[in-house]
Amino acid sequence: MPDTRITALPVATTPAEADLLPIVQGAGFAAETRRTSLSGLRAGLLADRPVHVRDFGAVGNGIADDGPAIQAAIDALNAKNGGTLLFGPRRYRIASPVVIDGVSVVLQGAGFTEGPSADDGTCITIDTTGFTPFTFTGTGARGSAVRDIAVRQTHSAPQTETWAPTDYPFVFDVVDCYGAVDFENVFLCAVNRGIRCDNSGRLNIQRLRGQVFTTGVEIDRCYDIPRIHHVHFWNFWSGNLHIVRWQQANTDGLVLRRCDGVFLDDIFAFGCRSMIRFAASASGVTTKFYLGKGYADFAKYGLWVEGNNVTGQIACLTTQGELFQGSGAPLAGSSGLRLDGNNAQIQVGNLRIDACEANAVRVGGRGNRLDIFALRCERYNLLNDGSAALHLVNAATGTPNRVFLGTPPILGNGNGGPLVNAGTNGTVVQALTAPGGTANAVEVTGAVAGGAPGIAAAGADADISLSLAAKGAGAILAGAPIQIPAYAVGSLPAAAWYPRCLIYVTDGAGNRRLAVSDGTSWRWPDGSVVS
Repeated sequence: MPDTRITALPVATTPAEADLLPIVQGAGFAAETRRTSLSGLRAGLLADRPVHVRDFGAVGNGIADDGPAIQAAIDALNAKNGGTLLFGPRRYRIASPVVIDGVSVVLQGAGFTEGPSADDGTCITIDTTGFTPFTFTGTGARGSAVRDIAVRQTHSAPQTETWAPTDYPFVFDVVDCYGAVDFENVFLCAVNRGIRCDNSGRLNIQRLRGQVFTTGVEIDRCYDIPRIHHVHFWNFWSGNLHIVRWQQANTDGLVLRRCDGVFLDDIFAFGCRSMIRFAASASGVTTKFYLGKGYADFAKYGLWVEGNNVTGQIACLTTQGELFQGSGAPLAGSSGLRLDGNNAQIQVGNLRIDACEANAVRVGGRGNRLDIFALRCERYNLLNDGSAALHLVNAATGTPNRVFLGTPPILGNGNGGPLVNAGTNGTVVQALTAPGGTANAVEVTGAVAGGAPGIAAAGADADISLSLAAKGAGAILAGAPIQIPAYAVGSLPAAAWYPRCLIYVTDGAGNRRLAVSDGTSWRWPDGSVVS
C-alpha cells in the first residue's frame, strides 16, 4: 500500500461488494494491516444482528408486491438458523404467500396508530384473495413471533344493506408447528379472517386489536394450553350501520374447536354474532377452558356453545344484545349465553346479561349442567311474550338439562317474564346456603307442567332434617291442605329421623291412625308405643 495521505487519495465512487478495504488488526507493535472485501466486512459487522426487509428489496410503498422480498429475507434467516426480521414504518403490500418453514423468525414491526389509515407505523396491506399471506409451519418454527404490526385489507363493496366483506382467507396460518408461535401487539384493521392455529400448541396472543368480519382467531387441534389475553374488537375501520349489522349476523370473535385448557382473559367484542364460539371439529371440542373477564357489546351471543361435552369455567361475563343503532331494540334471537350442544359442564362466577329479545340464558340439547353463582338479567323478554330469563329446552331423550344458582338471581325489566320456562323437564336449583359456611343447605327445584316443585334439605351430612320456623309471633301458613305421609306398622321410618313429626300409620286392623315421634319411638295419641 503506497505511503500516501488519505486526504491525497482520489475520491472513491460508490463502492462495490468486491472492492477491497484495508483494516488494521491488533495494536501497537503487533498490529497488522490486512485486506477484506466490502461484503466480507459487512458480513462480519452484521453477524447475528437483525436483518431488514429493505436489504432484500422490499419497497414499502403500498403498491409493489413485497412478498418475494420478505420471503427472500426469511430464506436468508433460515440459512442462519433464524433471527429477527425488521419492518420499518411503511406500507408493505403482500400479493404472494410468505412461508416460515422449519425456522424460528420474529417479524418485528415499528408499531402503528390505531385507526382506519395505513399511513402510520408498520402496516401489511392486502388487496388480493386466494392465498394465505403468512404461514408458520414445521417444528423448527416454534418460538416464532409477530410483533408491533398492523394488517389492513381492502373491501371495495359499497356500504349499503347488501354489503359483505371481501372473502379473504386467514392472514396468519400456524399449522403443524406442534409448539408455540406468539402474536404480540397486532392490529387487524378491516380484516376478514385474522389468525388460525391448527395442530400447534401453546399459541400465545397478547394485545390483539382491530375490526374483523368473519373470524378474529380460530384454533383447532391445540393440545397444550393456548393463551389469548387482552383482545379488543371494535369498529376501528368503520362504524357504518350496514357493516356493523353484517357483523352482528356473521362475525365470531374467537372460534375454539379442539382446544385443551385454553386461558382467556380481558376479551372484548363490539358488534358480533358471538364473542366466543365453542364449536367442534373431527378432532373434538374445547375442554377445561378458563375465561377470566369477558364483555360482549351489541352481540347476538356473548358465549355460544355448539359442540358436545364442552367444559370450562368463567369468572366474569357481561353481555349486551341490542341491535346496532336500533333505538334499544334487541337483536333477533339474542341470548347472552347460549348452549346448543349436549353434556356441557360450565361454571360461571358472575354473569350479567342485558337486552335480550327473549331469554337471557338459553340451554338447548340435553344433559347440560350450568352452575351460576351470581346472575343478573336486565331487559330480557323484550318480545313481551312471557319468555323466561332461563330457558331450558325439554330433553326428549337422555338426561334433562340442569341449572344451579348459587344465590337468588336479580331479574330487572323483564316484562314480568319468569325465572324459568314452564313445560320443561329441565330443573333450576337454587341453593340457599346457611350463613357461616355450614355444610347443609336448602335446594329449591322446579318441575314439569303438572308436577310440583320441591324444597329439600341437601348437604354433606347423611341425614338432614328440614326445619320450618316463623319469626316472632308469625305462623307457618299453608295455602292448601298439608298431606301427611302414611306408613304401615311394619315399615315405620326411624323415629330419630323425625323428631316431633306426625305421620299416618295403618295398624294391624287396617285402621289409619295418627302417630307422633318423640325422637326415640313412634306413639299413638294415648301415649302407647306403636308396635
